[in-house]
Amino acid sequence: MREISVAIIGVGPRGLSAFDRIIAAARAFRPPLAIAVHLIDPGESGQGSHSARQADYLLTNTVASQVTMFPLRHAAEPEQGNTGPSFTEWARATHYRRFGDRYQRAQDGGGVEIDDADYLPRSMLGEYLSWFYDRLIRSAPGLLRHFCHRQRAVDMSLLADGRCVVKLENAFDIICDYVFITTGHGENRNNDSTQALHDFATVNASKNPRLAFISGAYPTDRLVKVSPHAVVAIQGLGLTAHDVIAELTAGRGGSFAETGGRLSYQRSGREPKLLVFSRHSLPYAARGINQKGLSGRHHSRFFTKQAIEAVRAAALKTTGSHQLDFEADVLPLLIKEMCFAFRRAARGGEVDWQQFAPTASERAAIDDILYPLHGRRFSHFASFRSYIIERMKADLIEARRGNLTSPGKAATDVIRDVRDSLCEAAEHGGLTPASHRRFVEEFVPLMNRVSFGPPRRRIEEMLALIDAGVLDWASGPSPAIEIDDSGKRFVIQSRFDCEIKRTPADVIVAARLDIFRPAEDRSAFMANLLRRGLCRPYCNGNFHPGGLDIDRNCHPISLTGETLGNVWVNGYPAEGPHFYTHALPRPMRRSRHLLDAERCVGEMVELIRAGQAQRPRSSPQRPLERSRNDASRAAEAKEDALSRAGAGRL
Repeated sequence: MREISVAIIGVGPRGLSAFDRIIAAARAFRPPLAIAVHLIDPGESGQGSHSARQADYLLTNTVASQVTMFPLRHAAEPEQGNTGPSFTEWARATHYRRFGDRYQRAQDGGGVEIDDADYLPRSMLGEYLSWFYDRLIRSAPGLLRHFCHRQRAVDMSLLADGRCVVKLENAFDIICDYVFITTGHGENRNNDSTQALHDFATVNASKNPRLAFISGAYPTDRLVKVSPHAVVAIQGLGLTAHDVIAELTAGRGGSFAETGGRLSYQRSGREPKLLVFSRHSLPYAARGINQKGLSGRHHSRFFTKQAIEAVRAAALKTTGSHQLDFEADVLPLLIKEMCFAFRRAARGGEVDWQQFAPTASERAAIDDILYPLHGRRFSHFASFRSYIIERMKADLIEARRGNLTSPGKAATDVIRDVRDSLCEAAEHGGLTPASHRRFVEEFVPLMNRVSFGPPRRRIEEMLALIDAGVLDWASGPSPAIEIDDSGKRFVIQSRFDCEIKRTPADVIVAARLDIFRPAEDRSAFMANLLRRGLCRPYCNGNFHPGGLDIDRNCHPISLTGETLGNVWVNGYPAEGPHFYTHALPRPMRRSRHLLDAERCVGEMVELIRAGQAQRPRSSPQRPLERSRNDASRAAEAKEDALSRAGAGRL
């Protein structure tokens, strides 16, 4: 019996789920299947970007009780629960307790029990993921061997028979029958504008020792070099910005204290002066207290997959194309759904959805949530700043009311609950190229700001830092970053009706996660896939939203349009043809994350049962640098040597 060889490139949560399904398939396979799984990741297996070594003041952005790595017991009956504990259940079982705003293990029962509303540190999530990985290893059948390669994959090529050769950074080659690409978030090379800022900081560092341009915030320990005497402008107001703020305040020894229900900040003296700005300079809204329980969700009446199918059929009749215009065809359905949730919360009871039509005031309330700057003008920066702070305070009041009681939070929580319908509308070229561009560049940031914001604690901390004089707004909407060559500093500039606001800064921190653009990605692995023509960037017409081009079975599509039938792409590398791939699985839900893993591994099993791997019809990268026979012999010799060493044998 020939041993099947599988490589998983990137062993964060997505790679873990692929490994989980492979183990489950191997246990069920009859006759028993001999399989070798190569886990390729330079970090701790399972953790991905959620390192267990990061500081405990960096929090997850999702209530821990709504995170799990375990599949459903019965896919057709999600309410039957999952096969293992959620993140919260694991934390309780391993004796974690809450002490103020920190979490520690305490077997003596000290502290406060973690509840279902807690946002736990990402370091704890890293521990949970590693625990899940260890549990997988222990559950694997006897004929499954695993090999952990604490290396980066740097290249992949095809042999004549369609098998893949994955090359590691130590020059080790692994011959694989099947490959799963689950590499997660990447980091892009600097574009012209960011490179100019980087070059300015580099050239002038001797004249202003505080000067720096930091193009990415992760890992946050790269912020250690920021001088406490610097003025730091944080570009972005989303979740990454909150991590930067935490690193430069709590991470510098500062502390928060609650007195009379109000948070205050005690300086350590090592904090730099912090300024924040973004394209609109609007803060993210705080998450409303979850009143829906673990499995509760808004059930759509108007913004459903069936409704999307209906408008798509209508578009095909009138335009001859299945592609939709998001603003004209899709957004009105979503806004009607939000208005419906708004009214239910306002009335505190059920509303006859069959007779429902939004009122002008309901529509105006939703518009104010989505587009707060429309129709508003500000004479000076001071008036804009006052507006922002008052809006943050009002938003906190609504967040404390909860996502069923507050009409505004009930409406915005709809967006989280109807992501499947957004996927139905946007994925695989579902929108026209022009509308897809507006969806990605305008609606998605707006959606993230109103529905996927931080825990309300983070907004309370921002207000406390403003009161303490540590943090402030740098600008208003549509800011520009300029260079002050005489002062050897950056300047953030924005225009108001009666004023041009110019704010100097020594440091710019680009607090955002890069959109995965394969041609701009820094990784050698992605560069070589593109060079060989094994993959290509996904494009919807003339628009590249990001991601690799894949078919509906998650197979990458080559430069010549051929599919690699023994390779699958899951998660963030597919963000472009897919939408919102980074959400972790949620208990008692048919999670996209887990469904993708189940479907792709299921197809692999079908190919194995058929007795052959599906081959690409052409091999765009041929000829290889070495002859195919030489490459095959060299890779097989190394694989045999690894097997004889017994690495990772179970």
